[in-house]
Amino acid sequence: MKRLFYTIIVILALLAVGCASGDKNHKTAIQNPESLNAHFGDMDTDGDDLVNREEFKAHFPDADQKAFDAIDLNGDGSVDHDEWHEFKEAHELGHIE
Repeated sequence: MKRLFYTIIVILALLAVGCASGDKNHKTAIQNPESLNAHFGDMDTDGDDLVNREEFKAHFPDADQKAFDAIDLNGDGSVDHDEWHEFKEAHELGHIE
């Protein structure tokens, strides 16, 4: 019984550490994520419901390439609407009108 109790405590501690990182959905830390707050439609200039590297760089000229790669969770070379909102939610960024 003690072994089960300690196992549960260890699991809960590991979960708490993972949740406390503030980087819920991203494997790579993003420097100053607040500077990347934008409306998805403003970045998607060609209207294909994806933001490619060029569109991202045009909207955020000072952004590091690592930021785009971290937001592109599936690694397909573009950011879709869901990935963008996961990024914004992970960093508690508000909705832009």
